[in-house]
Amino acid sequence: MKNKKWMVLLGCLLVFCFGLTACQSKPAEPQTVKVAALAGPTGMGMAEMIANGADLGTNVTTEFTVSSAPDQVTAGVISGDFQIAALPTNSAAVLYNKTEGKVILGAVNTLGVLYVVADQSEGIATIADLKGKTIVASGQGSTPEYVLNYLLAKNGLTPGVDVTINWVAEHSEAVTQLASGAATIAMIPEPFVTTIESKKANIVTAVDVTKAWADANNGSQLEMGCVVVNKEWAEANPKLVEKFMAAYEKSVKDVNDNPADGAKNIVKAGVMADAALAEKAIPNCNIVYISAADAKASLSSYYTILAGFDPKSIGGKVPGDDFYKIAK
Repeated sequence: MKNKKWMVLLGCLLVFCFGLTACQSKPAEPQTVKVAALAGPTGMGMAEMIANGADLGTNVTTEFTVSSAPDQVTAGVISGDFQIAALPTNSAAVLYNKTEGKVILGAVNTLGVLYVVADQSEGIATIADLKGKTIVASGQGSTPEYVLNYLLAKNGLTPGVDVTINWVAEHSEAVTQLASGAATIAMIPEPFVTTIESKKANIVTAVDVTKAWADANNGSQLEMGCVVVNKEWAEANPKLVEKFMAAYEKSVKDVNDNPADGAKNIVKAGVMADAALAEKAIPNCNIVYISAADAKASLSSYYTILAGFDPKSIGGKVPGDDFYKIAK
C-alpha cells in the first residue's frame, strides 16, 4: 500500500514538473537585423558597431551593409531588406512620404559637414564675403545647393548676380580644381576639406556652414544625416529598437571621444579607406546622437526651409508628427 502511495506521489511530482517546463517561455526565435549605412560622415558614427559587432541579445544577429550608393540604401529600406538605415535627412523625408509613413526617425546622427574653403589671399571669413566672388561646389539640385542659396539670401546675396557658382558633378572635382589653382573658393563636405587642406597649405577653412546656418537664427540646426527605422518592424520589436539605439549612441560617443581608435574602426567598417584622413576629419564631421524626440522641432523647421526651395527635395511635404514616434 505504501509503495502504491509513493508511486502516486511520484506521478504527481512528474506531472507538476512537466507542467512547469511547459509554462516556461520558449527561447527567442533567431532573428537577423539588417542595417545599412552610407560611406562617409553619415556612416561614421556607426563604425564601432559595424567593425566590432552589436550585441542585441540572445539569438539576434546584426548584419551591416556599407554602401556608397544612396539609391541602393533607399531601395533596400523601401523593399524591407533593411530594417534600419543611416542616410541623409532629406532622403529620410522622401522615404517617409514615398512609403506613406512606413519609415520613422530613429535619431539624427550628423549635423552639417559642409565648409567653404578658400585660398588665404581671397580674404573670406563670412558668407557675406562671397560677394563678387566665384565659388565651385557640387550637389546642384540637392541639399548643398539649397543650403548655399539660403545662406546667400540671408546675407543679401543673389546667386548668379552677386555670386557666381560653378557647379561640378563630384566633390572630388572641386578638390581637383582647388589643387590645380583653377578655383580658389569652394564649398565641399568633409572629408574632402581635410583632403585639400592636407595637399595645399594655402587653402584653409573660411566658413563653417553649420555655424553660419545657426547664426541665421531660423529655429533649426543644419541636420544633414540620420538613422531611420522600418515602422512595422519597430512596433513589433520595441525592445530590440531600444537596444540598437542605445548601442548606436555609445558607438557615436566612442568615435568622438577617441578619434584615433574611431578612425581605425571607420576603415575596418569600410566607411572610409584612409585612417589618417578619417582621424583628422572626425572633429569636423559633427557626428552626433540626437533622439527623435529631441530632434523634432529643429528638424521639422529644417524640412520646412528645404520645402521652400523645392518640395520634391523632401518628397513633397514636411513629415508629420508620426515620423518622430519611434518605438519605446
